[in-house]
Amino acid sequence: MVVVLAAHSLMVVSALLGCTSMRSARAVQSVARAASTSTSALRLHGLRPPLLLPLASLPHMQRSAAVYAPVRVQRAALAWVRAAEEGSVVVGVNDADIPTVDENGAPLSKSAIKKLKKAAMIAAKKAQKKGSTANGGEAPPAAAADGVDGAADAEPAAAYRFINAGVTQSTADLEHLVYSRVKTLGTPDGPHVGSEVLVRGRLANLRVQGNSAFLVLRTNALYTVQAVFFKHKETPRQSKMMLNELKGLTTESVIEVRGELREASVLSASQSTVEIAISEVQLISAAAPKLPFEIEDAARSEADVDASELTDRPFPRLGQDLRLNNRWIDLRVPANNAIMRVQSSTCSLFREALAAQGFIELHTPKLLPGESEGGAGVFRTDYFGTPACLAQSPQLYKQ
Repeated sequence: MVVVLAAHSLMVVSALLGCTSMRSARAVQSVARAASTSTSALRLHGLRPPLLLPLASLPHMQRSAAVYAPVRVQRAALAWVRAAEEGSVVVGVNDADIPTVDENGAPLSKSAIKKLKKAAMIAAKKAQKKGSTANGGEAPPAAAADGVDGAADAEPAAAYRFINAGVTQSTADLEHLVYSRVKTLGTPDGPHVGSEVLVRGRLANLRVQGNSAFLVLRTNALYTVQAVFFKHKETPRQSKMMLNELKGLTTESVIEVRGELREASVLSASQSTVEIAISEVQLISAAAPKLPFEIEDAARSEADVDASELTDRPFPRLGQDLRLNNRWIDLRVPANNAIMRVQSSTCSLFREALAAQGFIELHTPKLLPGESEGGAGVFRTDYFGTPACLAQSPQLYKQ
């Protein structure tokens, strides 16, 4: 039983040449295709009837396949592939192997010869790369120039890294870490330019564009600093991996950034005279990919929101219920956080003034007007003619 082969079928080419891998078949596919995709190509190479092979010799081919394959192209491609697998092939195409006339002796056009030569060169390069990598040898310079995967392995160790801390537990050793306060960066009281700093904060903003990444860290809802990372020419593959890791960070995640403090003019951060050149980023606690609302939207004034409604892209208006249901985010807004700071400072001043006069701070039980919830066994007293009792639960305060 016999079958007719088709050069445009990758599986057929593999079986035809006795190749054991699909990659070897790809190495000769373009050569076979250049001469066997039309009837005129068959006449061009003087092939008489379609090539017939026993079905037993084609274990990887489907019975329905049908091909025309010029004999001289098969032999040339087979020689390239087998030589490449032995590691003894040299990339190159002999012009004598490329037909220049048709079956009638008429010369071929320059474009036709150029196409055949180009297809043969591509097949030879692929075959050589396959042979060198299969034998554990080094890829040839020509293959390396085409972007061979093994070329990236020769990169030196990168001076930067990304770490995912995972689950943070109380057993973690943090005594050796010395953090720099963001509000002191770029000031006379802070670390000097050129020194290594380590800061921890929330990721307020992230921009990854091409070969660069810009991160803005926020601490205490008031102070921000910019950290930057640029692609390194010496380690392009590792730089790309680092940029991909940074791109995957979500805003409001807690991260640590280590790097060199450099002079810079930054308009998007409170520390506008310096920035951090990243050497290490550690993800401490990842935030959800999508938050109920953005800090930037919550920080806008009502006047800005009203004015935006007259434009094509109005700002979202956040209701009170949404803010209160997500109070933990709303308190990160600088204005709301400042209210809490004023309250804390005021109470602290009162305590200091009273403590200076010899007062002692006590935490006494709270008296409530009326009857307490539950009734029996409650301490009752008279408070200037009004019944009062000791609080038994925080229920009334919650109401």
